[in-house]
Amino acid sequence: MSAGQMKRQVIRFNCSAMKTHTPLLAGLGLTLCSVMTAFSAQVTFQVNMSAQTSLGNFNPAVDVVSVAGDPINAWSTTESPLAPSPSDSNIWTGTFEVTGTAGATAQYKFVMLTNSVAAWEGNVGPGGPNGNRTFTLADTDQTLPVVFFNNVTSGATVTSDVTFQVNMSVQIALGSFDPAASTVSVAGEFNGWSASDFMLTQSLTDSNLWVGTRTLTGAADSTVSYKFVMNGGTWEGNVGPGGAQNRALTLTSAAQTLPVVFFNNVTAVPGNIPITFQVNLGVQIAQGNFDPAAGTVSVAGDLLNNWNTSASLLTRSTTDLNLWTGTFEVNSSAGAVMLFKYVLNDATWEGNVGPDGTANRTYTIASTDPQTLPPVFFNNVTDLGRLSLGAISGGQLTLSWTAGPLIRLQTAADLGGGVWQDVPNTLGQNSATVIVGSGRAFFQLVGP
Repeated sequence: MSAGQMKRQVIRFNCSAMKTHTPLLAGLGLTLCSVMTAFSAQVTFQVNMSAQTSLGNFNPAVDVVSVAGDPINAWSTTESPLAPSPSDSNIWTGTFEVTGTAGATAQYKFVMLTNSVAAWEGNVGPGGPNGNRTFTLADTDQTLPVVFFNNVTSGATVTSDVTFQVNMSVQIALGSFDPAASTVSVAGEFNGWSASDFMLTQSLTDSNLWVGTRTLTGAADSTVSYKFVMNGGTWEGNVGPGGAQNRALTLTSAAQTLPVVFFNNVTAVPGNIPITFQVNLGVQIAQGNFDPAAGTVSVAGDLLNNWNTSASLLTRSTTDLNLWTGTFEVNSSAGAVMLFKYVLNDATWEGNVGPDGTANRTYTIASTDPQTLPPVFFNNVTDLGRLSLGAISGGQLTLSWTAGPLIRLQTAADLGGGVWQDVPNTLGQNSATVIVGSGRAFFQLVGP
């Protein structure tokens, strides 16, 4: 399916046909376009603190646990405190009003407040580079499942020898690392993220490999975050799974040797790889958010242009006037994860458009050959909104919608090959009154 065809489906036909069963509307079929509408609902959060209590990290008599997140409370550590459940004192719970958009992804974490010091959970979910928990906002009240704080389910502690290994061959080839004089270390939760506490040494069997073993003590099956640091100050970037900030290991009682990884996940000397970006602005144009004659569209990303909003401008496609494209060379290597977003008019960034509500779009570079990314809609908004029904009065029905300068209403007698016709005088309007006849009628919103 081409980008032009996809645009037509989404804007014109990505609607669910609904034949109403209300007696007064008998015979009137309506095509209702989906819309993400704002709502407020009560959300109940639950966290099991038994393991933290057993480990001595949490004293339920004096300490407090709260929930922080977006859009819950703008990540406040004190605004939403929990309380022990009457049925199980190990489970702390709280119900709070959350305002958002149905279908959107919310991110959150639990926070322990001990002696007024906030102790956040680590990488506990798929949300964002910080590993936040996520849930999908519903337009009704909801109770989230019970989880363990920091995903630690046992109060037992374990001590284990963990061997770290990092391949520095690419950094050597790039001239960033001198095997004779440079250093590489491991910084993590276990040493307060010190870049100098745990130095690795060159392997005796592989001159490209730096290794080191550290005895770690902590909760059984807990997650320990870490990164490699070169020359005491050059930290790896977002090297965790799915673009997360940190690498992670699971602490067990058995000694373990972690797999060999490349510093910063760069597995080959970077080259200039042509990548084509595509974004559909049909909805933005119809809603009046973008002027195709005067506006600019760009793509910004970490590997692409260091998040420069004006360095990589897209141009309008000649075959699909709603599509903006551009091909740019990314200096990277196969396997690297690229983070990026689209930007309108050098100022309007997309929101949380990544997987599971993460901030950025991601793309894993497949090879050193030219690559084309599939077209996406700006801000992932793929439709023009919902058609709402008013009351029938005098044989007439009022339809209303969110207006846009290039949005208009169309009608057809059926969905099986029927001809869609514009309802007169609806361009740029937000409502229309139609006569309820004896036959069926279908309606849809369309853009340019």
